[in-house]
Amino acid sequence: MITGAGGQLGQEFKAMAADYPQLQFYFFTHHDLDILDEKMLEDVSQNISPDFIINCAAYTAVDKAEEEKSLSYRINTLACRSIVNVFEKTNTKIVHFSSDYVYHTCFGKPLTEDCPTEPKSVYANTKLEGEDIFRNSTIPSLIIRTSWVYSPYGSNFVKTMLRLSETKESLQVVYDQIGTPTYAFDLAKATLDIIMNIQKYPDKILLFNDVYNYANEGVTSWYDFATFIFKMSGKKTEVFPITSDQYPTLAQRPKWSLMSKQKIINNFDLTIPHWYDALERCLKNLKD
Repeated sequence: MITGAGGQLGQEFKAMAADYPQLQFYFFTHHDLDILDEKMLEDVSQNISPDFIINCAAYTAVDKAEEEKSLSYRINTLACRSIVNVFEKTNTKIVHFSSDYVYHTCFGKPLTEDCPTEPKSVYANTKLEGEDIFRNSTIPSLIIRTSWVYSPYGSNFVKTMLRLSETKESLQVVYDQIGTPTYAFDLAKATLDIIMNIQKYPDKILLFNDVYNYANEGVTSWYDFATFIFKMSGKKTEVFPITSDQYPTLAQRPKWSLMSKQKIINNFDLTIPHWYDALERCLKNLKD
């Protein structure tokens, strides 16, 4: 069962469902299912009794969240409580996606899952509170913190850069925020591969009660990322580096989002593609 099926990650799951004939998928957009409505969730639980819920539903408008605190809290936090209230008494397992924004710490080395969390925005706080709800439940819950997600679907940095390149000869992009882009396709595939791994080795479900980092491999800045987007897509738009102070935003961004993925690689036998190769594949898909 996939919630938030209309978002960029949910649409990636929908696009690759045919590649996993062993699994039966049920997709729910926010129009199909209000995950804050426990009665609706009860009906779904009784009708399809899912083995796994992959919760892609999220409020991700980071700056807007500063002004829409209640809505962000309802979607990123309270909805997690609704899911737990309904499914805690079933055999359902959860995969829930969180964010690098919860860290805001450990500058200068890859962030591991046991690094302190110091959220500094409404969005980051609501994501961490959502994590805590699943973490403190009895449902086997795999919490995946990810960063800089993009895809051919929805609204994201890659598509914004390509759109701006149609009318702008030059752009200014921050260079002092460091991390790794995540191609939503790779994140979705890793999630399904983990589920298949659980099917093969049922004892690995014990590894679900934990937090894991996932992003593509490598490291870059937003400035370098934009530069490669234009280079790979043949755009002539020039990119000039600026500091975060020169581009103020309502929500504070983490300066350091480079996450270690060693834990998820070791526990679930994953191979993670490099962000450069992932970007190349995404741009090809967009072109096609």
